[in-house]
Amino acid sequence: MQPANSEETNVNEQIHGNVEEAGPAAASGSGRDQQNTDDEYETATSSEAEDSEEPEAGPSGQANDETEERGAGQHGCDHYRRRCLLVAPCCNEVFWCRHCHNATKSDNEQDPQKRHVLDRKAVREVVCALCHTRQPAGRTCSRCKVAFGRYACLWCNFFDDDLSKQQFHCDECGICRVGGRSNYFHCRTCNCCYQVQLQDSHVCIENSMHHNCPVCFEYLFDSIKPINVMPCGHTIHRDCLQLMADHQTYACPVCSKSYMSSGVMERLWNEMDNVVAQTPMPEEYRRLMVNIMCNDCQARSNVPFHVSGHKCTGCGSYNTRRV
Repeated sequence: MQPANSEETNVNEQIHGNVEEAGPAAASGSGRDQQNTDDEYETATSSEAEDSEEPEAGPSGQANDETEERGAGQHGCDHYRRRCLLVAPCCNEVFWCRHCHNATKSDNEQDPQKRHVLDRKAVREVVCALCHTRQPAGRTCSRCKVAFGRYACLWCNFFDDDLSKQQFHCDECGICRVGGRSNYFHCRTCNCCYQVQLQDSHVCIENSMHHNCPVCFEYLFDSIKPINVMPCGHTIHRDCLQLMADHQTYACPVCSKSYMSSGVMERLWNEMDNVVAQTPMPEEYRRLMVNIMCNDCQARSNVPFHVSGHKCTGCGSYNTRRV
């Protein structure tokens, strides 16, 4: 399997529908600081708050007038271009997005007792970046009527002015992803979105994305980093898989099956054949036999012992272990 957007190294790569965005927004943060205290902002009156809309997933569409479009793309942080800040209910502080919050309140928090992350769906209030009015979450500002994002999902409290990401909300995942709805399908066994190229070819593993990356231990399901689906069906960050390949580690960290293409692995096994042939064992070890099991085909064999590796007699793989 060799999907598009693969790295130079021939790792089997398939990027799932990435959560919210594939990387930092093009423009850097502007306007106000990422963190502010709530008393800096005006609060919407009761009549203004009543105008807030029910949760609605999807793009807010083309602005009806210049008012809604005002300031588009000019505000936000390193992660998103948006025109509102989130009021974190956990600490009652104001941040551009959950990543800004988590960087301050979790990653860089020195006191372990105070570390916490923001539950995006628990957010109930936002602050308009243009008029600084604190108000219930909605698609537009209750006071100045500006749209908080060209794309707005109130189920996720997610706003973004950059529509080039092709954001969409997956009801079954329960979160917003990028890459275009038509390019992804939701696998009910894996319980996540994969590119359509994998619809009839991937190995299903129940809740395959609902665990930590086996290398860096970041939770994969809502990670904004690109993620690969290995041939065995297990998932891993693309950068972590690339790091493994750079260090010539070609086995899945979860099940130990080879993740490189068959052609790449065959060349590697041929190289191992040459190493074994050119490295004769001392006389006392030449008749020593060991039992092995292949991590790739699960076959068991009894083969001559060698310090460089043991070759499976079934599939020819050196991805084996002694049993």
